[in-house]
Amino acid sequence: MRATAELVAKRGFQDTTSELIVRRARVGYATFYKHFADKEECLLALFEEVSGRVEARLREVYEQEPGPWSQKAAAVLRTLFALISSDPAVAKACLVETLSAGPAALAAYEAALKRFDPMLRLGRGLNPRGDRLPATLEATIAGGVLWVAYQRLIVGEADKLEQLLPETVEFVLMPYVGEEEAVRVAAATASSAPEPA
Repeated sequence: MRATAELVAKRGFQDTTSELIVRRARVGYATFYKHFADKEECLLALFEEVSGRVEARLREVYEQEPGPWSQKAAAVLRTLFALISSDPAVAKACLVETLSAGPAALAAYEAALKRFDPMLRLGRGLNPRGDRLPATLEATIAGGVLWVAYQRLIVGEADKLEQLLPETVEFVLMPYVGEEEAVRVAAATASSAPEPA
């Protein structure tokens, strides 16, 4: 799967073949086809493994952060950006190339995106109009966060995500806690060190 991530990140999903994966991984065709029907299935397995690991780490960060919801959400974003920056090849394979890898991969991406909804939805309780916020708010925010990462990954600047953290925190928090609190938490987040582990 590591070979798949590196090849797909460098060449794109469409220009990566099973043969290239087999050669890069230094395994036999029989070994590859024992585990995967094709390159799409291999990328999907990579995506599922990585998204599961990232989701578990983000839940851990959320639960361990002692502050209020806004600080928990900011800590999750800081960790997400640090994880993406720490392994840009895998991040690009999962967040960029998965989108063009076929219906199963796209469905897995959409399902992973929806798993952010419950954590974000908790912020509605902090807004007096929380029950009247748009039903699509959480999906829009999660999509926006991943779009920020997508843009940096396609130009090879995953290392610049940390610089975009304050404005991303502000974007995520503002509908829930208002501008003043969002700006305050974003400023505090900017001075915090990333937590990639």
